[in-house]
Amino acid sequence: MTLRGARGARAAMFELSLDGPVARLTMDRPQARNGLRTEDWRALAALIEQAGRLKARAILVRSLVPGWFSAGIDTGELATLHADPAERLPYRNAMRQALDGIRHSPLPVIAEIDGACVGAGVALAAACDVRLAGPNASFAIPAARQGIGYLIEDIAGLRDLVGGGQAARLLLGAVRIDAAEAERIGLVEQQGHDVARLAADLAQDMAGHAPGALALLKQGLALAAAGRRADEGHDRACDAALGGAELAESYAAARERRRPDFAR
Repeated sequence: MTLRGARGARAAMFELSLDGPVARLTMDRPQARNGLRTEDWRALAALIEQAGRLKARAILVRSLVPGWFSAGIDTGELATLHADPAERLPYRNAMRQALDGIRHSPLPVIAEIDGACVGAGVALAAACDVRLAGPNASFAIPAARQGIGYLIEDIAGLRDLVGGGQAARLLLGAVRIDAAEAERIGLVEQQGHDVARLAADLAQDMAGHAPGALALLKQGLALAAAGRRADEGHDRACDAALGGAELAESYAAARERRRPDFAR
């Protein structure tokens, strides 16, 4: 099954397809180097939600454009936002809805990056749960050179990943870094020569885990990132999981010497 987003007069940016339990969310707008428009963010939010309805168990975000993950905000869209104040809030809201959709999805979301990842593209990658980089990956946030800002939630997300000093270097210095440095400072979790295989294997592994446990663990990571050291609702859900069907399936699989089947 394949679904496309951002239909209309302009070419679609995103495509969602299922590879078993993994939803592959691909970007393919080579003429714009995967530049992101308001409609693209809206489509992304809808497709993230759709992946859950299609019973996907993990989401893999990747680009089909050689040399590019995303150039960030589309250059034509940037010109529109410069000229028309009425278009600025819709763009910001659409971007926020899409990135919040990734963060709040119960599914693990992996970004596979093997090209230039710029500006809002970095925000997209940072919203994912895990970032994997190939040898062609590079990262830059050129807002300071362009004369624009970077949304506070995206600054916070970047700072959570790399720390205050490195976030300042990326934002204020507008420096470009390669995959090795991105891994060193924590912007990506792992780099590898065959990042497509690395990402596909991780997505399949995650998709085979207990979905309720994945959602609970992802919620816990989000609470911790928000500075929460205690949350009674989360801890009660952990208590309930001890008596749940997923743990029962794990026990049954161990007795029967097979892999757990959480799709039952």
